[in-house]
Amino acid sequence: MSKMPKPLQVYVVEDSPIIQRLLASAINAAGAEMVGSSGDARAAIADVFALQPDLILIDIGLASGSGFDVLETLQIDSLAPEAVKVVLTNHANTEYQNLSRRLGADRFFDKSSETWEAVALIHGLAAERRSGTALRRQSSARSPA
Repeated sequence: MSKMPKPLQVYVVEDSPIIQRLLASAINAAGAEMVGSSGDARAAIADVFALQPDLILIDIGLASGSGFDVLETLQIDSLAPEAVKVVLTNHANTEYQNLSRRLGADRFFDKSSETWEAVALIHGLAAERRSGTALRRQSSARSPA
């Protein structure tokens, strides 16, 4: 009998309860598991270190700190190096996108117009996990410049 792979583990760095609920629903619908969330940069970093999720969804504007703080610490301290890091923000401009990429983000989405693309990515990564294939950080995690 083959063992089913564990579901895609997703951590959400987001301070809006409404967006947290939306993402939790999308994660569950994809057959993935939301292992935690926080709107505080320091708490999120500690959680990610402890939980080692497969996918980290990161907002830039947080209640305390910023998504850049999270990305920078993950990069500098090599925390969750295998995780796919996705920025989903209302601050979708070229400067923030470029900075996010330099800090290790694999994808960058505008929350106001590309949330459903982020949801499609969650579904795709969850399906990859169910099929037993390794998560493709670069090939499936690249957005147009």
